[in-house]
Amino acid sequence: MNTTASGITEAEIIPEASPYETGKPTYPKLFWLFMIASIAGVIIEGVWYYFQHDRWETHVVSVWGPFCIIYGFGASGCYAANYYLRGKNILIKFLVYALVGDGVELVCGLVLRYTLNMKAWDYTGYPLNFMGLICIKMTIIWGIAGLAFGFLTPLVDCGLAWLTGKFWDTACLVLTVFMIVNFTLTGICLARWASRHKGHAPANSFTKWIDDTYDDEYMDKRFCEWHFRD
Repeated sequence: MNTTASGITEAEIIPEASPYETGKPTYPKLFWLFMIASIAGVIIEGVWYYFQHDRWETHVVSVWGPFCIIYGFGASGCYAANYYLRGKNILIKFLVYALVGDGVELVCGLVLRYTLNMKAWDYTGYPLNFMGLICIKMTIIWGIAGLAFGFLTPLVDCGLAWLTGKFWDTACLVLTVFMIVNFTLTGICLARWASRHKGHAPANSFTKWIDDTYDDEYMDKRFCEWHFRD
């Protein structure tokens, strides 16, 4: 057993039997990264918006909770990529991280555009953009952010190493169910929002409940960056 200069053994820093030591992506690790990054993304964008416009604005992607899934998927994707790209040169890593970030933005943007006729961001004025959904500036930013995240992976593993045991396993299961319900309901509310925008009346008591509980005013305030393209 190795001992640090301060006399503390490694087992006291990272639990000896922890699966987090290997750096291998597992569902619990990716889930907690998704949750933490989703919340951190809301905070980061809120702070950025405050300094840009002198007021706080919360950018969420769910009807419940402070979650921005683009950051969640980005962090989880970069973590997994860092494991499978170990030993590769920095250029290959940069390109993969950039593609992960672009891919998440592009898929989310296309889903919004072709299922709800909406948009949440627009890079149309940026050089070398594609459909206003991705651009070269953000591609470079995603690549640099991925490399930085890769350097921090050992610290991330140390932090995640403490999220083990029966309590955290149960919490992971419970929150997984919560997020499934959350995003299922979010999808239903978004679809109904788009239907109301087209003038469609509620078809049954459930859609009437959706209209009453998550009306246009609520959705406009909740998804403050989202706009119908027409």
